[in-house]
Amino acid sequence: MMGLEKLLRGLYGSVPQLDMDAQFARVRVPTPMTFDFRALADGIRRNNVGTAGIEVQAVIDVQGGKVVFQPTGQTFPLEGAPPAEAGPARRKVRVRHWEDPAATTLEVVR
Repeated sequence: MMGLEKLLRGLYGSVPQLDMDAQFARVRVPTPMTFDFRALADGIRRNNVGTAGIEVQAVIDVQGGKVVFQPTGQTFPLEGAPPAEAGPARRKVRVRHWEDPAATTLEVVR
């Protein structure tokens, strides 16, 4: 999967971990950046790989129905219930509706 590895390295700046048997790709983002989930899914599709889901683990804050990535300040609407604990914390979120940036929402997983 050299194309997929090249795509992820180009987008995020680090060597990804790919496991085609378990059907996942994981990449560490070494510097704060804004996310374009549609571009990610499109690049994955162009490499003849499907996108079943996108999850991100990052420091986020949930404020007023929005998920705010720290320190970039990029926001997405919250889908589902907010976390019980308030304030910025390292959490895992599941990206929903990444095909349409206007409809993209994030669900806090933990």
